[in-house]
Amino acid sequence: MRNIFLFALAAVSLAWAADARADSSCVTCHESAVGVPYLEHNLADWKKSPHAKAAITCEACHGGDAAKTEKAAAHAGMLPSTDPKSRVYFTRIPETCGACHAAEAAAFRKSRHSAELKSSGRGPNCVTCHGSMANHVLAPRELEMTCTLCHRRPTQAYATLLSLETAGQAIGRLSKKLDRASASGVDVKTQQESLARAKADYRGAVVDWHTFKMDAVLKASQEAAKQANTASRDLELKEKLHD
Repeated sequence: MRNIFLFALAAVSLAWAADARADSSCVTCHESAVGVPYLEHNLADWKKSPHAKAAITCEACHGGDAAKTEKAAAHAGMLPSTDPKSRVYFTRIPETCGACHAAEAAAFRKSRHSAELKSSGRGPNCVTCHGSMANHVLAPRELEMTCTLCHRRPTQAYATLLSLETAGQAIGRLSKKLDRASASGVDVKTQQESLARAKADYRGAVVDWHTFKMDAVLKASQEAAKQANTASRDLELKEKLHD
């Protein structure tokens, strides 16, 4: 999950982020709040996040009005994270994130974690794995340590996340090989179809991860990796024959 990025959109995303900083009073004001450690820390985390690159600014999650420059007006309607009515109250985080990440939120609602969060308020939510600003995804070993805070028995999370990363890497390698082979005049239609299927399986596995049904996610990620690796080997053979 951590190693698949849409590099083609990077320049556009950075331009959007620049526009967001210019248009958002939240960002321009908090950037000037020198000497306020928690504001400086939160803003720094946001700047490193996918949200910043996609021009998603503070009000999307916290509320308020980013078009207003006067403090009271800009903060109107905002509530502290300790208030159960706040968009960023612990048990409301999945609902807030789900406003944009609908597929992941729908998968999470099927999980025992979601049921525990609703019943006791102590289950994990989105920030448990992604951080408050979604600027970090737990590595396999970090994830396993996090899971064992509640699960005494070993979980499959470590192996499943490793499998997802392996699938993502295999898809990335195939994509690069396809670009190279296509530029050399090799017929890559069959392998392009395999790449599309592998990406679909991988994306499905990433979404289904949020159900925490690790058996199904592991199987789907392994299938995605198998398709990508098989297509890569076939493509290498085609390139040799073409030469």
